[in-house]
Amino acid sequence: MCNVRGGVGVGVGSWFDNNIRRVVGDGRHTRFWYDNWVGDVPLRNKFPRLFDLAVNHEASVEEMARLGVGGWW
Repeated sequence: MCNVRGGVGVGVGSWFDNNIRRVVGDGRHTRFWYDNWVGDVPLRNKFPRLFDLAVNHEASVEEMARLGVGGWW
């Protein structure tokens, strides 16, 4: 599986990452800033200034939702 993820044997970069989507579920195992859960890039890359200002770079989506970040409430 690790070789498939890296695109070994396919001849086209990391096709696995480019062709899957993350299901967030309850958000406990999805990292808010690092995982691709909104769009095609992690939020830390899409909003680098907000990432720099964030107190907890390791927060999960569930933790951020509990804090009221993101308009879920």
